[in-house]
Amino acid sequence: MTIPDENTQTQNDRRRFQRYYPFSRIMLAIEDESLKESIGIGEPGDISLGGVRVRNLPSSSNVKVGDRLVLLLLDTDDALSLKGEVVHHATLDTFGVVFAELSLQDQRAVGNMIERLHSRL
Repeated sequence: MTIPDENTQTQNDRRRFQRYYPFSRIMLAIEDESLKESIGIGEPGDISLGGVRVRNLPSSSNVKVGDRLVLLLLDTDDALSLKGEVVHHATLDTFGVVFAELSLQDQRAVGNMIERLHSRL
């Protein structure tokens, strides 16, 4: 995972949390929360304490802004089940999800996963 240089952030960047770019294998199993139906396996393009950019999800074109998802974030050491909402559809094969309803335990778990991935570089 790489850490972006804080000096390269623009003043227009409205993100509350720093993004991290995972190069190790992390997978996302994604379910549509309202339909209780799996919509596939994707990869994070980047991740932060606030959300994730999903890429390489075969059914990406079926995902719409406002969709509520359940994300199972998997790495070699842990599996986190998190809720999120699609906030933008950047390209045909990527979309952004903000994490929703995170408990303090969930926040710590996401932070630990990011730290663990970063330490493996």
